[in-house]
Amino acid sequence: MKVIIACICLSSSFAALSEEITAEGIPPTGEVVSVEEIVSVEEIVSEKENVPTVDVLQSQLNTMMQDTAAWVDDIGSDDSNGNKNKGSANGYLQLSWLPRTADLGDVDVNFKVSLHLPKWDERFALVIDNNDEDELLLDYESKDIDNEQEGINFAFQYIKRFGQDRQVKNRVGFSRSQVYLRSEIQFNWQVQHVDFSLQPRLTYFLEDGWEPSIKTAAAYPLESSSLSLSASWQQLQTEANTRRKIGFYHIKPTGKNQLLVSGVQYSKSNDAEDIPNENYFISIRYRNLMYKSWMYYEVEPFAEFNQANDFNTEVGIIFSLISYYGH
Repeated sequence: MKVIIACICLSSSFAALSEEITAEGIPPTGEVVSVEEIVSVEEIVSEKENVPTVDVLQSQLNTMMQDTAAWVDDIGSDDSNGNKNKGSANGYLQLSWLPRTADLGDVDVNFKVSLHLPKWDERFALVIDNNDEDELLLDYESKDIDNEQEGINFAFQYIKRFGQDRQVKNRVGFSRSQVYLRSEIQFNWQVQHVDFSLQPRLTYFLEDGWEPSIKTAAAYPLESSSLSLSASWQQLQTEANTRRKIGFYHIKPTGKNQLLVSGVQYSKSNDAEDIPNENYFISIRYRNLMYKSWMYYEVEPFAEFNQANDFNTEVGIIFSLISYYGH
């Protein structure tokens, strides 16, 4: 399903590109044009033909998202408030291949679109994605392992910031085939060069009920790198006991647009039948800028020890291509 969605997006971009090249810069039939105008049109067409396909696709995707954001923002337009800001969009499209010991053909497609709507409110946004945001991820945790999210989610989001230390995020949306309400607060503070954060969250699903959770993290800077320790506690109605996770990571920039993240993670949960499952995950993730300022690639070899597999070693690697757009 995810691969089909990605193919549809690419096909739409190609179709829009064909229409644009055909119509732009060509005078109406029967109109007399000068030699200079003909040369100008030929230069425009030549420039378009020389543009790399990847640039065309990214430009078409960005234009489509910005136009969509402006259109949605105009629905809530109130000219009396004098707000001249236009709606804007940003997001990403990520394609991943996850060959591992038990499955060599696992392919994952993730996307996220955030439409900022200043004519509704400066802090208001419409978020559409297919990520499992119900899962409270640790800082620097890999997002692709065991992601069972299949459907598309959408939510209206309102963020209120109180300086640099506090932030409140409220959401009303649709996920897991049901309506949900979510509110979370993030506190940030610093003690002797160590940055701390605390993030309590409360979610109510129309069918599943209440799901409280909390995450805490600490970041310690080193001379040319940093250390991150984070932990989370989360109650899911589909599991008999709370889900607990803790992760320790070392983050080192290796260049201007390069990052190396190595870490170990432990998690424990109980399924609906109260059968416990422990998991140990070790990985090294390398991230580098691949093209211009908006396309990155990631390579992440990993080893996993899962109680469901009698803690037998399972190795694999994640290849990801990530394209960003918007402001």
